Amino acid sequence: MIRPGIIFYFFLFMAPLAAPAHSSDLHGLWQTAKGAIINISQCGTAMCARLQSFRPPDGQRQQDVLDLRNHDTAKRARKVLGLRVLWNIKAAGENKWQAEGYDPRRGYEVSIDLHLLPSGLLRMTGCKKVVLNFCENVNWQRR
Repeated sequence: MIRPGIIFYFFLFMAPLAAPAHSSDLHGLWQTAKGAIINISQCGTAMCARLQSFRPPDGQRQQDVLDLRNHDTAKRARKVLGLRVLWNIKAAGENKWQAEGYDPRRGYEVSIDLHLLPSGLLRMTGCKKVVLNFCENVNWQRR
């Protein structure tokens, strides 16, 4: 015969093991302030993020948009949809990561610090040295 107390303790101690993924997990879909959808997933030993959908320029379909602003002219013929926009995402502390990234709106690569805020927003600070350091903060919302 199983006593009710045993069942209570089983659920008390086993429930945390069945809880959903910890909120500091970056995997999944994120939406940018401009409405683009980014998918963060495992890519080998580190995480990466790919552009899953975005609002294309007027008169174009997102599957036809090319990476025309890329500073590397050899990459301008590649499609933006599905492009890897973050790579080598590695932990850098509690709810903090560092990564390399690519901004298709500007066509350059930057080093990025990521911070998962208590609100659930993912704040990213990317800096590019152009004579002086030019830095920008952007927030993504989990979908």
